[in-house]
Amino acid sequence: MSKKSRIGFQTERKEYIGYCLFFLGQNLLWGFAGYIETFLTDIGIAATTAAAILIIPKLWDAVNDVIFGYIVDRHTFKNGQKFMPWVRIGTAAVGITTVAMFAIPKDMTQTSKVVWFLVAYILFDISYTILDAPAFAVTTVMTSNVTERTSIIAGGKLWSMVGGVLSTVLIPMIRPIFGWFTACIIFIAVSVVLMIPMLFTVKERSAATANAEENPKLKDMIKYLKSNKYLLIVLFAMLLLGISSVEQKMAIYMGRICLGQENAATLVAAGVAVSVIVVSALVPALSKKWDKFNVLCFGLGFAIVMDVVTYFVGYGSLAAAIAMIMLKCTGLGFWQVIIYMLIADTVEYGTYKSGTIAAGVTFSLQCFIAKLKNALIGSIVLFTLSLTGFVEGENAIQPAGVADGIWGLFCFLPAAGFALALIVLILFYKLRTKDVQVMSKYNNKEISKEEAEELLSEKYGPAAQ
Repeated sequence: MSKKSRIGFQTERKEYIGYCLFFLGQNLLWGFAGYIETFLTDIGIAATTAAAILIIPKLWDAVNDVIFGYIVDRHTFKNGQKFMPWVRIGTAAVGITTVAMFAIPKDMTQTSKVVWFLVAYILFDISYTILDAPAFAVTTVMTSNVTERTSIIAGGKLWSMVGGVLSTVLIPMIRPIFGWFTACIIFIAVSVVLMIPMLFTVKERSAATANAEENPKLKDMIKYLKSNKYLLIVLFAMLLLGISSVEQKMAIYMGRICLGQENAATLVAAGVAVSVIVVSALVPALSKKWDKFNVLCFGLGFAIVMDVVTYFVGYGSLAAAIAMIMLKCTGLGFWQVIIYMLIADTVEYGTYKSGTIAAGVTFSLQCFIAKLKNALIGSIVLFTLSLTGFVEGENAIQPAGVADGIWGLFCFLPAAGFALALIVLILFYKLRTKDVQVMSKYNNKEISKEEAEELLSEKYGPAAQ
């Protein structure tokens, strides 16, 4: 077989492998960073204070991510690349800043801890934007083949799922042995090593869209965003789904409080891991047989039903609880893969409607939503814990009722959020895969405007001239 990854595709196999390994490493890192709420309460910061300071950097993110997306779309490096130099810079920066977040000494004053964390967290957020948005946007210049692009994104998301669930399984095992800081060093070192191959294998090819503005100005990007309603709908749904997916955030609390020991969180995480990995692996095949939007709706609906059933099964039997957790967490596998496919589709739609391609801005907004949901879900969990009477401290004895409150949050928050996201998507998201393929052909001048409008199954309004 040739060095090409698949017959008819433009990328080489080593690029695909490097891309998948990158997201495996990135999500090992992101998974460890996701335990920041537990770390903050473990070093003695009150849950309500921790919840508040996690929100503060998001105010900066609202500006920072969009500005960075604009810079990415407007700037080309001397070597002719637009995305990969940012990925290389971000890989180094995000490793350093993640370690800085978990280096806060326990014996510092409350004020010093808060200041240290805010500085480190803001730098981490900036680094993650520099890393994440270009890593997704680079798929638009790796290949002009839409099917190949979807395959690359699906592969990256599958292995990001593997990284996420591996971190959820391994952290509760490793952290009690080494402590937060040493465990962080171990995880980040492994993460960066896995991310390195992509930095030297992925190539940026000429994938400029023929009917699009090649170096869009600010007014062109504004026009792109104003005309791209489906991007805004998907991002809103992503936020709802993200802040509802509390399983990882609750794993340690579930182990410690509901199941009696922190190591039991490994069993919870293992159940989630099996479910998510299996579903994530099946999504690309299911999406070839049925429209990916329909696959997403089915997955969300099934997860909602299982959330409710899981609550009534309860956590008295460990085996029954783990089995139900595996069923309820199928929704994670569906949405965390397909939602990124939909975002990539909206790039074609936005280009079709506005005549401008703005992948940098699109994926920077996606990055902002990813970070926002991560901060919001942490704050939601912490505020809810405080309402149930949760007592801060690694070895604190919890009062009666806290375990039931945690179980209710674990089951009903995903059910409510998934239901709302499903309603929004069904009512307002009309973009379908076969139409995106038509738009891609028009964007690349393979068909005329009249031919495109005739082939589209929905009425999307006139294309850009």
